[in-house]
Amino acid sequence: MLVKLNADDFVGFGEAVTDPVFTGETVESILGAIRNYLGRAVIGMNPFSLREIHNKMDETLIGNTAAKAAIDTACLDVVGKATGETVYTLLGGDFNSEIFEVPEIVIGSLDEDAKFCEAAAARGVRSLKVKVGENIERDVERVKRIRQAVGDDVEIRLDANRGWRNYLTALKATRRIEKYDISLLEQPLPGRDLEACARLRKATSVPIMLDESVHGVNDALSAIEHEACDVISVKNMKAGGLLRIRELVELCSAHGIPCHMGTSWETEVGWAANLSLIRGLPGIKLWDAYSPVDIYWGLTASIGTPIKTSVEHGVPLVGIPEGSGLGITVDENALTPYLIAQPIIVNKDA
Repeated sequence: MLVKLNADDFVGFGEAVTDPVFTGETVESILGAIRNYLGRAVIGMNPFSLREIHNKMDETLIGNTAAKAAIDTACLDVVGKATGETVYTLLGGDFNSEIFEVPEIVIGSLDEDAKFCEAAAARGVRSLKVKVGENIERDVERVKRIRQAVGDDVEIRLDANRGWRNYLTALKATRRIEKYDISLLEQPLPGRDLEACARLRKATSVPIMLDESVHGVNDALSAIEHEACDVISVKNMKAGGLLRIRELVELCSAHGIPCHMGTSWETEVGWAANLSLIRGLPGIKLWDAYSPVDIYWGLTASIGTPIKTSVEHGVPLVGIPEGSGLGITVDENALTPYLIAQPIIVNKDA
């Protein structure tokens, strides 16, 4: 869902990803949260006062982080346009100016996935994120085939999305897969099972990254105290906005934990926010990155300024738009074919 924020002479956009498995939010709940609670709470507030806006949203409605993230992002887009600054400079600087492509390989046929990875390596991709967690035998064969296809020089990260369910299954799978030189294993176990993640981390050689386990700073503190991970993955819709992600990344940095910028398959609006975080926060050391309309399992809607990849020195890089704010101009005419309902207007009177 998109949020359009009107602030005097400037318009900002934010995106709320509907992913009930992560946040419990649906299209209907996000719409209700913004229309009936969050939107009304922040009407008339200064978008420059973003921490105050977050406090007001949290006082008004608990949780609903994807809805809050959309408002947060739209505010930063407005602030950037009003000041002529990019969102990444508003976040803190320009630390990762070369964002190399890291495609996600979802679970498909073994032949198709191996061929896609081989082609990606041939055009210069040096890091792949491969989904696993289906079943051990197929997962092992999948990783084996992909390693054979790409050779020894390409980094392979795995994302089990909680699919191995229990410690013994995760231990068996990881021990069988680690011989294929896996650089990172993301969320092998259910989100709240930090103790099992800690045991797995100590029992195998593969570094562990937590995603579903960590939404905000309190979750990160628990993971760190349990010694349950080597890396923490952040997402806008989990944390509740770019301001909250900056707080989370700075906490992790203070404890020596690097962060990874995850994606939820957003449009150009959400992707511009993700790329701004990667570029603006030095604590984000890893990321998923690719053009949102160049995904091998199917195209997504293009609704604004394209986010493109280019090859420099043989390495595919994802370009972040350089205009003020998010750098994205949304084509509202392009939105029309994809609307599932008429836009809702929230103002002071309703």
